[in-house]
Amino acid sequence: MESGCYKKLDKHLSVVGKSPEMTGAREKVTGKGKYTVDMKLPGMLYAKILRSPYAHAKILEIDASEAERLSGVKAILTYKEAKLLYVPGHGRNVDEFALDDRVRYAGDKVAAVAAESNDTAEAALEQIHVKYDVLPALLDPAEAMKPDAPKIHPELSNLKGNFQVVHKKAYGDIERGFREADHIVENRYTTSRVCHCSLEPHVCVASWNEEGRLTMWSSDQTAFAMRDSLCNALNLPMSKVRVVIPVHVGGGFGGKYGSAEGIVCALLARKAGRPVMLELSREEEFYTTRTRSPCIFETKTGFEKDGTFTARYVKAIVDLGAYAYGAVMAERAGFYHMSLYRCPNTAYDGYGVYTNNPPSGPMRGFTSTPIDFAIESDIDEVARELGMDPLELRLKNSIKTGDVIPYNDYDVTSSGLDQCMLLGSKRIGWERRQKNPGEVEDVKKRGIGMGIFIHFAPKLAGPNERSVGCATVRINDDGSVNLFLGTPEIGQGLTTTMAQIVAEELGARLQDVNVTVADTEKTPWGVVVSGSRTTVETGGAAKAAAVDAKRRLFEMASKLLKVPAGELLSRDSRIYVSGTSDKGVSFSELLQRSDVRAHGDNIIVCTATYQMPKYVPPFGAQFAEVEVDTETGQVKVVNIVAAHDVGRAINPTIVEGQIEGGVLTGIGYGLTEELVLEKTTGQTINPDFLDYKLLRAADVSKIETILVEPVDPVSVFGVKGIGEMGAISVAPAIANAIYNATGARIRELPMSPERILKALRTRRE
Repeated sequence: MESGCYKKLDKHLSVVGKSPEMTGAREKVTGKGKYTVDMKLPGMLYAKILRSPYAHAKILEIDASEAERLSGVKAILTYKEAKLLYVPGHGRNVDEFALDDRVRYAGDKVAAVAAESNDTAEAALEQIHVKYDVLPALLDPAEAMKPDAPKIHPELSNLKGNFQVVHKKAYGDIERGFREADHIVENRYTTSRVCHCSLEPHVCVASWNEEGRLTMWSSDQTAFAMRDSLCNALNLPMSKVRVVIPVHVGGGFGGKYGSAEGIVCALLARKAGRPVMLELSREEEFYTTRTRSPCIFETKTGFEKDGTFTARYVKAIVDLGAYAYGAVMAERAGFYHMSLYRCPNTAYDGYGVYTNNPPSGPMRGFTSTPIDFAIESDIDEVARELGMDPLELRLKNSIKTGDVIPYNDYDVTSSGLDQCMLLGSKRIGWERRQKNPGEVEDVKKRGIGMGIFIHFAPKLAGPNERSVGCATVRINDDGSVNLFLGTPEIGQGLTTTMAQIVAEELGARLQDVNVTVADTEKTPWGVVVSGSRTTVETGGAAKAAAVDAKRRLFEMASKLLKVPAGELLSRDSRIYVSGTSDKGVSFSELLQRSDVRAHGDNIIVCTATYQMPKYVPPFGAQFAEVEVDTETGQVKVVNIVAAHDVGRAINPTIVEGQIEGGVLTGIGYGLTEELVLEKTTGQTINPDFLDYKLLRAADVSKIETILVEPVDPVSVFGVKGIGEMGAISVAPAIANAIYNATGARIRELPMSPERILKALRTRRE
C-alpha cells in the first residue's frame, strides 16, 4: 500500500502532522489488550436471548416454568416485566422495547435467560414455550408503502401507514430545469443489506451494588448515550448509572450505538442479584444487529449539450427494517444529492419505510455510501450520453470553494475536491482507459473508473442528540498531562490523535500526555463516536481546554521570568522567552515552586466544550482499475487510488490507515457482501463468515492513498473528518471501471458474477 501527502508545510507545528505510534497498538498485536468480552467478575452469569422464528407475530403465551427449573438458571425475563421503552441516545425513533409482546422480524427478542454458563442458558431457551399468532409479514418496502398494507407499528398513531420518514427538499424550479435540458437521463439503482462484521461482537456486562446503582461495561461507540437510554428505561437518575467503555473496542463502524439488549442485560442482573454478561453469537451479529440500509434510488438528470446540469432529481426508498434507527438515512441522503455538484434546480424525495426485515442503521459512510453508488454511476451514464470524459464532466460541475450548499445555505470554506480528482487521475493513469468500452476482444478485460464524494460529517444533532465536544485537561505537578474525554477509542486512533492536539497546543512532550476515555463517572460528557466528527468536535474541545491550561501556565511563568505572557513560547514541556533558548522554565519546575504551591496555583484543571461554528465537509475522489473475466463474471480489483481532502492530517499514518480500511469496506460492499433473507419468511440465509463473503487478507488489492490538505480556516488545526470517507466512492468507481472494461452497466449491489454475466448477455443482445 502506497501513500502520498500533498500539503502546505507548517514549520511551527512540532507534534501535529507527525505519525507517532498509535496508543495501544502493541497491546493489540501481542494479544494483551483487554476487551469487554474478556471481562470476568465474581459470580458473573451469562445471558442468552430467545429469538423469534417469525418475521411478524403477536405473542399470545409464554411458558418459562420448565426453564426456571433447570439447574443453574438464575433469572428469566419476558415482556411481562421488561416492556420498557428503549429511547436511543442517537437517532430519532422511539419504537422498540426491551422485550415486547409483538415481534417484528425473524430474530426479534422474545425472552431472556441468565444462567451459570452459556450452555445452561442455551438449554433454558429450548425449554421456553411460546404460542404465536403469526401476522402478515411485509418484506418488500414497495409492499409496505401501499396504502392498504398492514401497519408494522400500529401503536404509533402519528405515522401514516408504514412511513417513518417522508422527506422532500427542493431548490430552484425542477420542472423548468428539465424543460430547459437538451438531454435527460433516467435510471434506477438498488443497494444491498450488509453487516458491520466487527471482530468483537456486541457484548455488555451489567452489575448492581447494594445501593441500587448500576454499572455497565460495553463494547460500544457511546457511553453517555447508553447511560441516558438505561436511565430512561429503568427510571433511574443519571447519578445511579455508570457506563464504562473499555480502552479497547473490537471495531464499531456505526454498528455499536447502544441497543435495547443493554436494558435486557441490566434487568437480568438486577433480577438475579449477580453480574451478567450478554454476548451476541456470530450468527446473532448477522441477523439481529443493525445493518446498512438497503435502498432503491430513482434518478433523473437534465443537462445541456456542453454538460452543464439544468436539473437533478432523486427519489430514495430506504428499507428501515423493523425499527427505525436508520430513519435519518432517508433525510440526509437529500443533503448529499444536493451538495456534490452545482445545479440550479434540484429536488429530492426520501421515504423511510418500516418492513419486517432486520433493522437497519448507521454504517461507515452513513447517508452517503448508498446514494453515492447511484449518483456517481449516474454521472458516468450522463457522460456516456454526451460522449464526454467522466473526469471532465465532474471537474466542470463539482462544487467549489466559495459555493453555497443549497441544502443548508452553508458556504464551502475549503475544498480540495478538484485537486483530488486531478492527482488521483494522474496516479491511476486515467489516459489508459478504454476509449470504446467493451470492444477489446480479450476474455479478461481491464477498465478504469472513478467516483467522487462529499460527506455530511459534523453537526448531526437530532431531537435526542447533542453534537458537541467536551474535554478536560489536567496538568500535574511533575509536568505530565491527563486528558479526559467522554468519547471512546474504538480502534480509530482517538487517544493518539487527541494527545497530539493537546501536546501541540500546550507545547508539551507527547509522551507526557495520558488519555482517559468514556467513563460516565470519571470523564466529561461525550458524544457518540459517529459521523467522522470526533477529531473535529472532541479535538476542538481538547484544544480549547489546552489553550486555557496554557494560559494559566504562562501567567505564572510571566511573573517568574518577568516578561509579558505574550512574549512566551512553549515546547517540549518547557516555557521560554521568545527569541531565547536559555531563559525559561520547565512545566514541572514551575508547578513545584513553593510560591506557586502556596496559593494553589499549581492545580490546573481546565474543561472546555466546543461546537463547530459551521459545517466543514470533507471531499475526495476514488479511482479503481479492474480486470473482468467475461466468461465467469469474476472481477479482480487491480488497484484503488484514494485521494482525500482531509483538511489537515493530525496523524498521517492513522489517516491513511482509516482510508485503507474504508476502501476494503467499499470493495466488499461493491462486489461480494450481501446479507440474504429468505423471500417468504424473512429469515437470514447466510449468518456466518462461511457464506457471507467478507474480504480476506488474500483478497486485498493494491491501495494508494493521497492526502490533500487545504487546511480549512474554520476547524481545529484545519482538520476534517476521515473515518468514513474511504468507503464512500469505491463501489461506483468499480461499477464505472467494469463498464469501461466491458460496456456492461451494473445498477445493483453487490456486483456479483451472476449479475455481471447477466449484464454482459443483455449488452450482447
